[in-house]
Amino acid sequence: MKKLLKITFISLAVLLMQGCATHQNFVNKYNSWVGQDINRLIQKIGYPDSTYILPNKNKVYVYERSRVYSYPSMAMGYGYGRYYSNYYGMFGYGNDVVHETCKLYLETDKKGIIVKWGSRGNHCVSN
Repeated sequence: MKKLLKITFISLAVLLMQGCATHQNFVNKYNSWVGQDINRLIQKIGYPDSTYILPNKNKVYVYERSRVYSYPSMAMGYGYGRYYSNYYGMFGYGNDVVHETCKLYLETDKKGIIVKWGSRGNHCVSN
């Protein structure tokens, strides 16, 4: 019983911490950087992963974030298993793999002022 209570408490704590990181916070954070100097942003979050020049001579700074992790899962299904003996069953065990990505694009004008930004990915969130 104590083990179940401990697992429940840890799971709840992780969920509460995850709830603070949202896409809306991410949008608000980078909207506030529009009009600011890119050098200030670089000092705050570090060097970009890549840069490129647009045809209009504006520069784009690209930050990439990727994370792959797995967690145990219990698949529901009906099938025939033959691990220790021949049996029919309703449960199977395995791992679910999650791939979270976020690519942030910051466009600056010739003076280094952020004029707009965009993002792609399935996990662009911020606290």
